Amino acid sequence: MATYEQRDVVDTPQARTSAVARTRRFSPGQLVTGAVGVVLVIVGILAVTRAGIDGSLDTPTTDILGLTHSALGGLVEIGAGLLLLVGSASATSRGVAAFIGAALVIAGIVIAAGTTGLLQDLGTESSTGWFLAVMGGIALLGALVPTFVRSDRAVSSQEHVERPVA
Repeated sequence: MATYEQRDVVDTPQARTSAVARTRRFSPGQLVTGAVGVVLVIVGILAVTRAGIDGSLDTPTTDILGLTHSALGGLVEIGAGLLLLVGSASATSRGVAAFIGAALVIAGIVIAAGTTGLLQDLGTESSTGWFLAVMGGIALLGALVPTFVRSDRAVSSQEHVERPVA
């Protein structure tokens, strides 16, 4: 949610008038893309800590939520999840979330349809590709949810009271 405020003050000999305009922007898609980002970061951290990064990034593999992950996949998921969190921070930066969501869909389809050699090089299975494609699709749909804008303006005026000079 982003809030913008503009304050105008007009001071004349008779009165002081101030106007405050506030604009608030929020998209429910921010919550969706943020949730996908959190899930990817958690799964990525689990994959990296279980598989380890002290050797090859594609072996050993580990099982998380019934999906085969390697440290390489975990690092990619952490990066994508963090970028989704950045994209969900403001309704104006949802383009980042849309781009990462689309990239996850494409990468997930490539992995899901990958050859045995590709899957061995990445240290994963095709079911993990479907997981990435679904998570990317959810993030992409969340980024496409419209932004709700609410604006209000308050005007107040105070008359100057003249005091006699002694």
